[in-house]
Amino acid sequence: MTQFPDDANGDMLQLLLEAGFALEQETELDFYVFFKRQEKAEAAQPAFLAQYSEATLSLALDNADQWELKVTQKLPLSYQAITDFETGLEALAKKCGGKYDGWGVQEPEETT
Repeated sequence: MTQFPDDANGDMLQLLLEAGFALEQETELDFYVFFKRQEKAEAAQPAFLAQYSEATLSLALDNADQWELKVTQKLPLSYQAITDFETGLEALAKKCGGKYDGWGVQEPEETT
């Protein structure tokens, strides 16, 4: 039984909880926006930085010949925080000619 809503974010949070992530801690999350053309992706970066000044951006060509703008933001692993961030990011992506494609998180490094 899950403690999160039955959608992609809820499923991901449940998996992270089961994997031992501390949901109350802020964690660096990677959000992905894709662009068909490099020029569009590069032109969009200032808008993303203006709206998400604490985020880190990186741009790379992916395997499907699309430009991936990765927006890394520290957020609590909470359904509401992630959903709220996604809503704003998706609207900005659309405005800039991109397509929001979800989020992920790196596994924490094991300490010995």
